[in-house]
Amino acid sequence: MAPTQGPRAPLEFGGPLGAAALLLLLPATMFHLLLAARSGPARLLGPPASLPGLEVLWSPRALLLWLAWLGLQAALYLLPARKASRPWC
Repeated sequence: MAPTQGPRAPLEFGGPLGAAALLLLLPATMFHLLLAARSGPARLLGPPASLPGLEVLWSPRALLLWLAWLGLQAALYLLPARKASRPWC
């Protein structure tokens, strides 16, 4: 007799497919909002008049901050999680 499986927990954000969609749609949404805000009439639903040059969008400081944030997240992931020896009051 096959073992019965209990009820499965609901997946957050739609599971792996939803997480992949968020990885693609969030940067695209932010890029569209940037272009819409920089346009003259600032229309959200209309296409922007023209795309800015790459030199306008490139920022070495932003890249450095992003790499620092990524390094911090990697360091926090690698730190071992331990139990507290005494309960904190």
